[in-house]
Amino acid sequence: MLAPDVRVVAMDLLRPPPGYHLDQAILTTYSLDLETLLAIPLAVLAHADQGVDALLADPLLLVEGLREVGSRLHVFVDEGGMAVPRAARELYSLLEPSVHPVRAPNGGAFHPKVWIARFVDDRHDVRLRVAILSRNLTFDRSWDVALTSEAVPAAKRKSRPSRDLAKLVRALPDLSTLELPGDVRATLEALAGEIERTRFPSPGGFSDPIVFHSLGLSQSRKAWTPLSSGSRLLAMAPFLSRTALDQLSRVTGGERTLVARQDQLDELPADALERWSEVLVLADAVVDEAQDEGPSSPSGLHAKLLAIEHGWNVTWWVGSANLSHAAWYGANVEVMAEVTGLKGRQNGRSGEGIDRFFESGFRGLCEPYRRCEPASESEGVAAARHALHLARKELVDADLRVVCVESEDGWSWVLQGDVTLPEGVHAEVWPVSVPEESARTLELPVAWILPVARLTAFAAFRLHVPGSGVDAERLTRKLPAEGMPEGRINHVLRGLIGSPEHLLRFLRALLGGLEALVDWGTGDGEGAEGQWGFGLGGDTLLEDLVRAASRDPERLEPIRRILDDLCATDEGRRIIPEGLLDTWNAVEQAVDGTGT
Repeated sequence: MLAPDVRVVAMDLLRPPPGYHLDQAILTTYSLDLETLLAIPLAVLAHADQGVDALLADPLLLVEGLREVGSRLHVFVDEGGMAVPRAARELYSLLEPSVHPVRAPNGGAFHPKVWIARFVDDRHDVRLRVAILSRNLTFDRSWDVALTSEAVPAAKRKSRPSRDLAKLVRALPDLSTLELPGDVRATLEALAGEIERTRFPSPGGFSDPIVFHSLGLSQSRKAWTPLSSGSRLLAMAPFLSRTALDQLSRVTGGERTLVARQDQLDELPADALERWSEVLVLADAVVDEAQDEGPSSPSGLHAKLLAIEHGWNVTWWVGSANLSHAAWYGANVEVMAEVTGLKGRQNGRSGEGIDRFFESGFRGLCEPYRRCEPASESEGVAAARHALHLARKELVDADLRVVCVESEDGWSWVLQGDVTLPEGVHAEVWPVSVPEESARTLELPVAWILPVARLTAFAAFRLHVPGSGVDAERLTRKLPAEGMPEGRINHVLRGLIGSPEHLLRFLRALLGGLEALVDWGTGDGEGAEGQWGFGLGGDTLLEDLVRAASRDPERLEPIRRILDDLCATDEGRRIIPEGLLDTWNAVEQAVDGTGT
């Protein structure tokens, strides 16, 4: 049963079962915050319980997390859904291979929130975990819902209930706005094949396997009908349209309960709610709790679910689809998961019906909806909002590209292409690796002189109508990039490490594994110096290297990567202490008879 007092950290959804490691992860989302994505690999690998801000505190830790799992993590995001990061970071360039903008085929939004993780153990046994969420990959502190299941693929037999989930995975290459590398395409196809052979069990209390529904992938614009008839209905979503509400209310002539956001309900015509027996909103105190935790992040109701009681049973649907025309009539790409169980207690088994959901505590979070007339806008404000909406669409659709050219002063980062914005809209742009204060007017071509470490395919945009009083529209796009030099990570590392002393401390910390490394980076426990000890002589580091080589040779791999990257540039070689490479070569020769 869905319990409103249970909170799950999203990072837990990607953490491997005991004895397994993360082999591949595919995440889909409507909106994406790059800083959240930066922190995921480290949080998963190190089993860190810190919040995102704490994990972002030490960029070196993030680099190691990204290099451990970055090539195995792929995020598919609506092409207009990337937020402008809060801070400029060189590390965003390391996310470029993992971020794939996509476009819904029927003109709506790419809106599914699906996480699929493939885990493998030492015997090459495979487990798949799927999470169907209502939550985006952002800092939002909203009330959301997630359904998670884990199973082993069958050898041959295909699972009809999982067919639509595999269909979504197979469709991703065709939805991508940038060409996907061949290995990513192969990964998606292989994963889709495994999903087709997997029956994902429903949660306790539900008898049938999960049935997945992918919406908006075909050209059909027929309304989605979750169930043809029922005796009672619960519907919950933050965003609404009258057409979807009318379509859903035809399912049952019995009791209908709707839970939504106050502002969305106020926007509906008053008679749009006449068919609903009860209309609820989250209580002010519940919304205020989330706002107190993070006032700058969106909060309030964001969960999307349906429950229909029919006969002795109840069927629940959870996922990404709002009660909107775009979601129900195929404009948006959505995914919903369906589970069925007994609605009431029978033969000693407790039911999973609507009453039990409310009795589990959700009723106490709600209050009856009382209509408030929405504040009227002046014609000028309405016109400005409309112009910004059109400008955002034009910018998302615009044929833009980044061209990098080496010059005497560094590298020239040039935004080229063509875009025509509505009259009165002012646009600015900047690479996400530099502060927003560096933004320049969007008059193409527009260029910056940047060091190699700050070259990026991510461009941030700000759109506003001067003097309108309407908040600016902000978004980030990943663009086609030409002329990017290889080895940007080498320059990023050189800037992060800074000195031979810092390098030695970091290498010794790395030998403790990522979980210990997080403690080192965040200052937990005894701290770097007290816990690890360090000196500029190579003897203590040599002891640690030899110990790792004899007990756990895999821990040497991060050391190998860092030294190889630093050796790739003259600046990097200068921060490697004298004698360290000789020490490293001796250890490698002892392990496998090779040297660097």
